[in-house]
Amino acid sequence: MASFLGHSAALVAALALLPQLVGEFWAYTLALYFLYAIASLGIGLCWGQAGFLPLGQAMFFGLAAYLSGLSLIHFKDSWLLLLLLPAAALAPGLLAYGIGLLVFRGRTLSGPFFAMITLALTLLAFQIANSWNDVTGGFNGLKNIPGLPGLSDFTDLYYVSAVALGVCLIGIAWLRRAPAGVLWRAVSQNEQRVRFCGFAVQNVKAAVFGLSGVLAGIGGALYAPQQNLVTPQLCGFLLSADLVIWAAVGGRATLYGPAVGAVLIGILTADLRDEISYWEVILAAIFIVVVLYFRQGLMGFVEPPVERLWRRRAKRTLDGPARPAASGDTGFALDGVRVRMGSVRILEGLDLAIDRHGIYCLIGPNGAGKTSCFNAMTGELPVRSGQIRIFGHARTGTAADLLSRIGVGRKFQAPSLFPDLTVAENFNIGLWGGRARLRDLVRMRSHGWSSAILREAQSRFPFLAEEDRRAGDLSHGQRQILELVMVLIAEPRLLLLDEPSAGLSQTETQEVIEAIRWVGGRLNACTVIVEHDMTFVRELADRIFVLHQGRLLASGTVAEIQADERVRAVYVGASA
Repeated sequence: MASFLGHSAALVAALALLPQLVGEFWAYTLALYFLYAIASLGIGLCWGQAGFLPLGQAMFFGLAAYLSGLSLIHFKDSWLLLLLLPAAALAPGLLAYGIGLLVFRGRTLSGPFFAMITLALTLLAFQIANSWNDVTGGFNGLKNIPGLPGLSDFTDLYYVSAVALGVCLIGIAWLRRAPAGVLWRAVSQNEQRVRFCGFAVQNVKAAVFGLSGVLAGIGGALYAPQQNLVTPQLCGFLLSADLVIWAAVGGRATLYGPAVGAVLIGILTADLRDEISYWEVILAAIFIVVVLYFRQGLMGFVEPPVERLWRRRAKRTLDGPARPAASGDTGFALDGVRVRMGSVRILEGLDLAIDRHGIYCLIGPNGAGKTSCFNAMTGELPVRSGQIRIFGHARTGTAADLLSRIGVGRKFQAPSLFPDLTVAENFNIGLWGGRARLRDLVRMRSHGWSSAILREAQSRFPFLAEEDRRAGDLSHGQRQILELVMVLIAEPRLLLLDEPSAGLSQTETQEVIEAIRWVGGRLNACTVIVEHDMTFVRELADRIFVLHQGRLLASGTVAEIQADERVRAVYVGASA
């Protein structure tokens, strides 16, 4: 910590003395690229943290610049500037948030489609700025924009830009280490698991995009008085591409990388573009190499040791808040549910109801519809006809995050985790889901949440107490157990477990059986398990349901199912 503070103090001192060392011209140039660096930080948040690439950052930068420029032109000596300039910085953030809500509502629009949409919006913004002569000044832009009141020379503007960049870096550093930053990185790795932990992924990504718009807005709002000119090129694709390149080369996933890339590569470009004929080609080649082989960029070789000085995991000393009170209803019912994918019939009028607490098993041959039953219940498969009721209410087509918040937990066949997060961070996502409010996501103390179930799980499975281990470094069996515990600590009332013993040793399987029995009793939950291991089924199941060709074939106790001739005929393992 002392080393980190020492380096920070030295950096601040160097920035403070720099204008006296390099002169006004370079102070002016550095101030410009500090503003670009603030906008580039937004690329780092979206691309480096949350995992989606915006190609329209210049649109928000240019919008703020135009709003700021117009405010300074028309209200130069008015106190209204105290309101209008901050509004110019915040307006792009609100616009970005709204665009994010619209675009991210569909899962298919989260990848390259999103990048293309933001690119199209940037091209549209350029055309509007270029043709709306009465407001934007058209091709020539806004000229003779007054400077900020009270600032007289380039050195003053340099310090304003430097302070703005420093404040933005401090804010982002806090958010990256807060629960919000963990959630962003979780979204970039496994959106499905984030939804099943109770978070609306589209809202999380829209919020990150909105924050990136605010960062671009801060840079753009200061650009107008710094340059005294705003042109349509400021909204165009070229600046957007530059911001992406700077963030990638500097290190999109690091804290300082986007800023370092903007200042370093930006100044080199301004200095070498006229001297080296093929500078853009060289820069494009550098960008391609970095994206393919050095994803951490330049700061990836420097920043991780620095960040580790600040990384301190909070001790688990505080139980998280209780989940919202639940209604008295339990269980679920599928009434005549049909699911088809093209010409393939997956569920054919499935009728299945469980209306009390206990442990139930779904068995049947491969392709019988067991996992598809879970997928239909949790909105992963569209239901063509029929109705699904959960806790007594119709839930057909309900999103997974809403189901999680009302008390439905699900474990998948293959371990569904966040491999690049630590064990502790995986636990925290499970603990925060359905409990954390917005303020909890920016509080460091939320890292220290715990629960009785988590403590019990760590005593049963000692490897779970090694919370600083990377989840992706665990064995397959350990990952299965980690995912199961993530689901259990959310304290669901309806627990859907898809082959929880797959890949486990005999000892681990027995421990999982005991854990499920203990948690089911403690939570008084309805637990439904898809399982092929009949030893597992015999030890746990209060009742068994057998599916075949998308329909319910039989139900009963273990003894009744083993004696059923229909089951023997279609389910090979039932006779064991």
